[in-house]
Amino acid sequence: MKKHKGLIICLGVLLILGIAACIGIKKLVFPDDNKSKYGNRLDGIENVPISDETKNEMKESFLKNENVIDFNYNLTGKIIKITIKVKKETKQDDAKILGDIILKNLSDDQKKFYDIEYSVVCEEDNDLYPIMGSKHRTSETFSWTIKKIKEEKQGGENAE
Repeated sequence: MKKHKGLIICLGVLLILGIAACIGIKKLVFPDDNKSKYGNRLDGIENVPISDETKNEMKESFLKNENVIDFNYNLTGKIIKITIKVKKETKQDDAKILGDIILKNLSDDQKKFYDIEYSVVCEEDNDLYPIMGSKHRTSETFSWTIKKIKEEKQGGENAE
């Protein structure tokens, strides 16, 4: 130890400098590593929670409908994502009306705080589905993306 005292001190200093350099590089490469991935966008979410009771009431309301087979709810940040599976004979207009169930089960404060994404899928492949509705927290109603039914050509080139 006495013979290599200078070498041990140099290695100790190099080790400390190496650790400091690694910490500095991490802070340089990942400056916001300790912050929330949502930043301040979720401020106030604790004032407008969605309870399990509300989710269960919404699920029961959907499943009471004769066209609905399955219900899926997911909350990601300030976005409520709901997917409904309907029977193959369900019309698009009937599926769109199901979105009112969501709005009936949420309070006015929740409707003004959360964005809602609503998807309707069919139990079987269908030209009408999926359809998707979305409601921004500042709007009153859903906006819909709907597949149009393809019109088949009558007759054709080889018609006699």
